[in-house]
Amino acid sequence: ILFFPPQLLECGGNLFDAISLAVKAALFNTRIPKVRVLEGDEGSKEIELSDDPYDCIRLNVDDVPCIVTLSKIGYRHVVDATLQEEACSLASLLVSVTSKGTLTSVKKVGKGSLDPESIFEMMEMGKRVGKSLHVALQKILDEEESLGTSRQKVGFLG
Repeated sequence: ILFFPPQLLECGGNLFDAISLAVKAALFNTRIPKVRVLEGDEGSKEIELSDDPYDCIRLNVDDVPCIVTLSKIGYRHVVDATLQEEACSLASLLVSVTSKGTLTSVKKVGKGSLDPESIFEMMEMGKRVGKSLHVALQKILDEEESLGTSRQKVGFLG
């Protein structure tokens, strides 16, 4: 299991953004043991599970999206709004973006409205921020992976 130190940048923030990063990191670290089905005598089947912890299948997380929240304040929009900025915003857009910049979903939250031009600008900004977010997350995951068994164990699993 990968553990990296949490960073508290602000007391506000969007839960969806943080959860999407955590889900992608967890899926990246998931390993499924290889299972083999062997045919025995008289057509019976036997399931064999490898004892080797490195004999496993890894999940491909290339298309797992990250969520970016953009808050509309006046005629502008803000990524990862502070508590004060959230108080000024009447509407936000949650943009789900893959590492290639493909939008997988868009959701408007809040009581205010968004005009079509603002939605388009916010989606484009969400794509750019989402792609850079994927690059940064993948860099951290690769660094953790390169440590192998020498990395420091943290928490109750240590």
